[in-house]
Amino acid sequence: MHNIFGFSLFGSRKFVLLSMILSDIEKKRKIWIATVNPEFIMETKKDKNFLTILETKTTYNVIDGIGLVWALKTTGIFSGFKIGVEILMGRHRENLITGVDLMDDLCALAEKKSKTVFFYGGWDDRAGKTAEYFKNKYPKLKIVGAQAENYDFNTKVDFLFVCRAMKKQELWIDENFDRLKCKLVIGLGRTFDYYSNELPRAPLWMRKMGLEWLYSLITDGGRRKRKIELLKFIWMVLNN
Repeated sequence: MHNIFGFSLFGSRKFVLLSMILSDIEKKRKIWIATVNPEFIMETKKDKNFLTILETKTTYNVIDGIGLVWALKTTGIFSGFKIGVEILMGRHRENLITGVDLMDDLCALAEKKSKTVFFYGGWDDRAGKTAEYFKNKYPKLKIVGAQAENYDFNTKVDFLFVCRAMKKQELWIDENFDRLKCKLVIGLGRTFDYYSNELPRAPLWMRKMGLEWLYSLITDGGRRKRKIELLKFIWMVLNN
């Protein structure tokens, strides 16, 4: 674990996380995973309740953003530049766990271990389209449901995938955690957008370099706020 920004970040590879998830389930421990990126960090500076959620309520805060990898290794302007160059060369990605890829891994795990899944959130029928995608990819996957809103808290499911805006999904999970009859719940932001083919993913070479965030900034002109927050994050890290 890495203790930074006031809370802990999961600091191991993805296969370790999946192994720990299986162990937690066997021990009947209810799991909450947050997929953290620099926007999360900046929001915790404004909202102490959000910081408390990540500090005391989530089970695992995974590093879903190469910017956090960079921040963990940066100790000043010079090292920030050096680490940045090394990241562009493909280094330092061993602890990066993107939410998009993690959903795929969890669906594969669910099929293998006969676990059930539910897709909740997103716009329009993107949850349904995502469910269809994974049903085609993993034919034996047991899908309990897929819907955008009005979640039925009587639903019993092993893995609950929640896709809403950053912080909104965490606040929803926090508010309803005790009511959720699931073994694992994870907030995944815009992930349904990708698997429903409503939003293109970055080219593979950019993903391998951890540059999906850059592709998103370039192609999505409407995310001006995210661009500003990223610049603030870089400035904060370099002046910490």
